[in-house]
Parts: sequence; structure tokens; C-alpha cells
Amino acid sequence: MDAAAAGQGELRTYADVEEFFNNMSSEGPSAQDRIDYIVPYIISLLPPPFVPAPDAADASDSEDEHFSLTSSSSSDSDDDGADWPAVFPPAQGDGQDHISRLSNDLLANVISRLPTKEAARTMVLSARWRGLWPATPLLVDDAHLRYPGESREIPGFHAVRALSRCVAAHPGPVRAARVTRTSFHTQEYALQRLVSLLAAKSVQDLVLFNRPWPLNMPLPNDVLRCASLARLYLGVWHFPDTAAHRPNLPNLQELGLFHTIIADRDIDALLARCRKLKVLSFAMSYNSDSRLRVRSRSLCAVVEWRCSLEEILVDDAPCLERLLFDSIGDRRLVKIVQAPRLEVLGFLDLQLHELQIGGIVIKAGMNVRARAMLPSLKIFAVKVRFSDQTEAKMLPTLLRCFPSLETLHVMSIPGSTDTVDRAGFWESLGSCDCLRSHLKTLVLHGFQNLNQELRFLNYILEKGKMLKTLCIVRSEIDDFLAEACHVVVPEVGPTSGFILERGAPSGGSSGSDITVCPASRYWSFQHAIDLSVKDPFYAARHDVTWIACRTEDESLCF
Repeated sequence: MDAAAAGQGELRTYADVEEFFNNMSSEGPSAQDRIDYIVPYIISLLPPPFVPAPDAADASDSEDEHFSLTSSSSSDSDDDGADWPAVFPPAQGDGQDHISRLSNDLLANVISRLPTKEAARTMVLSARWRGLWPATPLLVDDAHLRYPGESREIPGFHAVRALSRCVAAHPGPVRAARVTRTSFHTQEYALQRLVSLLAAKSVQDLVLFNRPWPLNMPLPNDVLRCASLARLYLGVWHFPDTAAHRPNLPNLQELGLFHTIIADRDIDALLARCRKLKVLSFAMSYNSDSRLRVRSRSLCAVVEWRCSLEEILVDDAPCLERLLFDSIGDRRLVKIVQAPRLEVLGFLDLQLHELQIGGIVIKAGMNVRARAMLPSLKIFAVKVRFSDQTEAKMLPTLLRCFPSLETLHVMSIPGSTDTVDRAGFWESLGSCDCLRSHLKTLVLHGFQNLNQELRFLNYILEKGKMLKTLCIVRSEIDDFLAEACHVVVPEVGPTSGFILERGAPSGGSSGSDITVCPASRYWSFQHAIDLSVKDPFYAARHDVTWIACRTEDESLCF
């Protein structure tokens, strides 16, 4: 994470990264130690494996025996399955083998959910099972490779050899390969052979990470020409020059680049050649020109996770629905030129990001023209320091940019000094389209119960005529409600409820209810890249809720 935190546009090669790490502190961790710390973190961001790694390896296996069952010719068990009772005692019942009577498709599905070694061993059960394993698409994961009788992974030569033998010996196709624990140092030829084997077996899902050191391990060119791939995640590689090695990934739908140095022209080439790509993500990667240009007719989601980018430009993305980032480092520009279907945007950090829509830079208090609006946006997440006058005044301006907004996430970031003009800023503001007609949910992250936060909250409660749900992402939700209640109760007299005073609504209907509930932080890389997750920023806890009612005296009772 240190490299990404640096926000250094000049980190264009891994030699630059290594030098930067080594110069960070004369007495601190070395570059290798820092990378050894980073790699497990970025691996934890990956989508989960199809089959979890077993808790322990069978100590009776030698390394050569570990994958000896992956070949259909290596199994010569008795056709009648006479050895089965000695290994698997029959369950209590009628003593009949009902599982083997299931259809081939169901049995193959069962086998595909087992770790590789256990799946291969099903061939010894009986003649009924012997032909199933070779026909089952292979799932291979180096997390299943271990030293005999030990818990640590097989390093270097042995791991690459075991992976290659496993893929080569299996007569059927390869559904997925996940390699996250193997160092390919001095194993370039074996790496090339492994990638070629996977391509020949029509691998559909590939996670390929290099365990450094060294950092500048070149990615095999064949990876970019594996036409069968539908999902590809790459980590800690020197990306090849796409001008010399043109990508051919016609079926790729999901691409993730982790801690990878890649030139802008190579990203452009990937987007141009991956015509079915839907999800593009970067995690702690480095663009050589520090600019991500999104130009794709198929992309639905783009995620930037703690990278060293200086600019994100959505140039022409007619299908883009999500633009998500978790940014750190220096100030950067987010330019949205053409994204007519963009529905989810955030977290926009008002200290780090400068937002530009339709060629217009969004500034606090500006008169928002139609060209600077995103009428398609439904969910917006923003980080704001309410103690900063400019950032606080940006909030109502941003709301005017999103006239159809339905869910607003506001993460309150602690600030140093309160510079906001207290002379009725929020009280003097008018309404806008999204507050009058669309905003249904307000989610408060890191709420500190400060005066300026409460003024903003009262503004939304007063102007949000369609507001139905108020969620508060805070671990001590009851303490928050108690504190808020303590603050306002003396002003309105004794009550058994939770009360926030509000000004008289302009035309709002009285008696409508607002559900108030705690929520859990949902924001993660996995949820950001998962298109099935409707809102990646939070998960409401409906087990504990309060109902807020607009009363006759125009206050809000919870």
C-alpha cells in the first residue's frame, strides 16, 4: 500500500518503485519487505476462489504423488469398487450406493466443488466414477499445493512443476486456474509452458499473480492471446508492449490489474480489442502517464482502488453504469464527458478529486447548467469535511448536478478547524430537483454529531420530500442516538422519542414516516466489482429500526 499512497506519477518502472521504497526510510523496511507486505493485501481483494483451500495436506503423499491421479491412465482400481468400504464406510441405511445413480452432470458438479487432489481421487471409487473426472472441467489452485506433512506452500520449481503436470495430465478442459502463491523467479520457461497449456485447454477464468522477488517479471505474451478467457486477474507483472503483441481476448468480460505497471497506450489497446469487457478494475497499479482513459462500447463498471492515477477520463462509455474509486495521494481530476447510463458514482473525495462534467468544472455555489448534470445518476457517495467551508458548500451544488439521485452517501471526515460560515448557510438554501422528487435514502458514514453535520441533516430532512430511509453507519449507533437526543430534547421539552427540530416544510405532506436504522460498512473491492450488488457502499440493518414521523408542529420524532 505504500507505493500507492505515494501518489507518485514518476513511478513508471518497477526499478522506480524499488528505489522509492528503499529511499522511504533509511532504517525502515526494505523494498522487498514492503512488497512482501503489499502482496497478501492485494490478494485479499480478489474474488473468492471457486473451491477453498483444504486446511491441511495429506502427509502421506509425496510431491510426485500429489497429482498422480490427475491422469485417467493412472487409475487401475477394481471396476466393482471393492476397495470403497475400506476407505469410505457405508452410511447407516439400506447399504445401497445412491450417489452413483445420479446423472453424470450432477456428479460432475459435485466433483468440481472439491479441491483438485480430492476431485482426482474420485476415480478410484468405482468404474461408474472413473470416467467422470477426466470429463469434468478442471479447477486448479496452487493454494492446494503443499509440502508433504507441512502447512507451507510448495515454492518455486516444485509448484510450477506441479501446476503444469496437473493441467497437462487432465484430458478435459480447464475451467479455472488460480495462481497466487507461486514465485516464478528463474522459472520463465516453466511459466510460458503453463500459460500455453492453459490456453490449449481453453481456460475461462485465470488469476495469475507472481510472488516477488523480483518485481519486473514479464507477463507471458500468450496470456493476452488466450481467446477462451472470460475473466482475468493479473498481479505484480511487467505488462507486455501491446504494439508488438496485440491482445486477442474476444470473450473477456472481467479484467483486473493488481500492482501492475501498464502504459496508457496498452490500456487503450486492451479496451479496443476486448469488445465484450464489462468490468475493468485497477488495484494499486501504476499507469505510466498516470491517466486512465475510458473509451469502450461495452464497459459497465470501472474501479480504481488506491492507484497512482492523476486523472480519470470517461471519454466515450455508452454502457458505463458504475465509476467507483477509493483514492489516496495527491489531488486528481475526474472528467465525465460521455456516460449517458452512469448510475453509481463514488466515493468522490472533495479534498482529492476535482469533478468535471461535460467539460465544466464543478465548483461550490456555481449555477449548474444542464450540460453539467448527470440525469442518469441514482447512487452517489461523497467524502466531505464539514469543517471546511468550501467542501461543505460543494454538497448542495453536487445535489443540483444529479437531478434524479435516489441514494446519497455522505462520509464525514474529521477536520482540523471549523471554517464554515455559521450565519445560516444551510437554513438559507433552497431545494433542488432530486430533493423534491427523487431522493429516498440518506446514508451517513462516520457521523460525529457535530453542529454542521446536524445542520446538513436537518436540511435534507426538511427539503427531502421523498425521503424514506435514514441509515447511519456507526458501530455505536445507540450512543449516537442518545447523544443526538440529549442535544435537542431540552429545546422541545420532555419526550420519550428521538427528536430533531426542523423548519416548516415548503409544501411537504405531514404525517409521512422515515425509517431510521443502523447500517454496516459494505464498501470493499469485491462489492465494487460485483455487478449483482445494487449498492456497494452499505448494508442496512433492518433488525433495529426507528420510525420518524413528521408531527403537527413540524418537528421530526423518532
